[in-house]
Amino acid sequence: MSEPGGTAESRTRSFISGVVEGFYGRPWTMEQRRQLFKREQKWGLNTYLYAPKDDYKHRMYWRDLYSVEEAEQLKALISAAKEHDVEFIYAISPGLDITFSNPKEVSALKMKLDQVREFGCRSFSLLFDDIDLEMCPADKQAFSSFAHAQVAITNQVYQHLGEPQTFLFCPTDYCAAMCTPSVSRSAYLHTVGDTLHPSIDVLWTGPKVVSHVISVESIDEVSSVLKRAPVIWDNIHANDYDPQRLFLGPFKDRPSELIPKLKGVLTNPNCEFYPNFVAIHTLATWCKSTADPGQRDVEMSDEDQDHSYSPQKALSLALTDWLQEFLNTDQPGGPRSSPTRPTKGSLDEEPMQTDVGVSPYVPGPGDNPLYTAEPLTLEDLNLLSELFYLPYEYGPTAKTMLQELNWLKTNSRAASASAETDQTAEWHSRAQSFDKMCEAVVQMFNRLSNAPNRRILYDLYDYICDIKSGVGLARAHIKALGKRENRQVGYDVIAESMGSC
Repeated sequence: MSEPGGTAESRTRSFISGVVEGFYGRPWTMEQRRQLFKREQKWGLNTYLYAPKDDYKHRMYWRDLYSVEEAEQLKALISAAKEHDVEFIYAISPGLDITFSNPKEVSALKMKLDQVREFGCRSFSLLFDDIDLEMCPADKQAFSSFAHAQVAITNQVYQHLGEPQTFLFCPTDYCAAMCTPSVSRSAYLHTVGDTLHPSIDVLWTGPKVVSHVISVESIDEVSSVLKRAPVIWDNIHANDYDPQRLFLGPFKDRPSELIPKLKGVLTNPNCEFYPNFVAIHTLATWCKSTADPGQRDVEMSDEDQDHSYSPQKALSLALTDWLQEFLNTDQPGGPRSSPTRPTKGSLDEEPMQTDVGVSPYVPGPGDNPLYTAEPLTLEDLNLLSELFYLPYEYGPTAKTMLQELNWLKTNSRAASASAETDQTAEWHSRAQSFDKMCEAVVQMFNRLSNAPNRRILYDLYDYICDIKSGVGLARAHIKALGKRENRQVGYDVIAESMGSC
C-alpha cells in the first residue's frame, strides 16, 4: 500500500469546478483536451474528469492495461493538466461485467489504477452509472445488496491507492428520479451514505439525468442521506441522447446559493468540443458568483430568482469572447489563411496552393465583382445561441419564430381573403416580419460558413445546415400561403424541424 494522502490540513480542497468528459460518442482528441486545460486555467476552473464512455479501456474493456503508445498519450495529458493547474481525475467504469466478490477482479481493477498512477495521476473515480441492477449469483451470496457490493470494492480501491485527496464515486442511482421510492427513503442511497468512506465524494446529477432545475432544497435532502455534500455531474448541456440537438445557452436554473451546499460542479457538455465554449465559460462565471445580494455586481430583472448570477449577462460575456475565437485567422484552411511556399527540405510535398506571389485577380469593367464575405457579428452568435438554447427551453427568437409560424398557419384563411381586411393586413404584415427573421438565419449561416476558424464551423456545420433547411421550408410555405396557393408542404415536418433545433 502506498503512503496515505496526508494530514487533514493538506486534504482540504477547494470547490471542485470544471468539466467531465463523460458522454457517449466520439471522445475528444488529445489536442482538444489540452486546449480545454488552457481555457479552464484562464477562466478559473480547476478540474477535468476523464470518463469518455466510448474509450474502451475506460468502460467496456476496463481490465485491459494501456499500451505503450496509449500510456505515453495519457502521461502527456496528465502532465498538460498539471501545467495549467487543472486536477486530472481518471475515472474507470467496471460495472458492466465485474464480479464484486471475485478477488481476481478486484486485483485487476487495482492493477489498472496502479498503472494510471504510474503515469502521474493522483486523483481517481469509480463510476457505476448506467449498468444492470441485477447482481450475479456469486455476488448475491457475498453481499446483502448491490450498494454494499459497490461500496465494499470502492473502499478497498480507495485504501489501496493511499486514500487520494480526490476520489469520486458515481452511484447507480445518481439522480432523484432513479431512487426508490424516493431520495429520503432510498435503501441504496442510505447504504452509500452509511458505509462509503467519508472522504470519498459522491457524484449526483440532480432531480433527473438532465435536470431542468437543481434547487437548494433538493441538495439539502440528498446531502442528508449521503452524509456529505455531493459533486454535481451536470448534464444541462449534454447532447449525446439526441444527436439532432446542440445546446449553446448559458448555465442556468442552478441558484448560486447552491455553491456553499456542494462539493463541486462538473459539466458534462455537448459531444462536439468547440461548441462547448459557452457551456464552460458560463459555468466559470457561475462558480465565481456569490449568494450575497450585497455583493451583487450584475444588473438583473425582478423575475430573476438568483440575485448574484445573471444567465443572460454570463451568456453575453461568453459570446463576446467566443466571437474572437471565430475570427481567429490563425487556423488551417480558413478563407483568410495565406499559404506560403516551404523552404527547401522543409516539407516532402508541395502544398496544394502554390500561387504565392501571383498578382491578385482584378475583375474588368464588365465582370462580376469579387465575392466578399461579411464578417461574423455578435448578433449572429446571439441568434445561433437562441436557436440552439437548452434542453427545456428555446431562446426568445426561436420561440417567437415558432409562435409566428403557428399563427400564420392557423390564420392562413386571412391571407386568401378576396377583399382586403384588417385581418388580411395583419397576416401579411406578420408574414413579412417572419420572412425577415428567416432571412436573418440565412445570413447568420452565410457569415458562419465564412468564419476563419474552420474547426468551430465544422463542429457546428450539420446543425446550422439543418436549421437553415428547416427555416427555408417554413419560409417557402408562408410565401406560398401569401400567394393564395393551396398546396401543402408538410407544415408538421417544418415545425418539428424548427422545434428540434
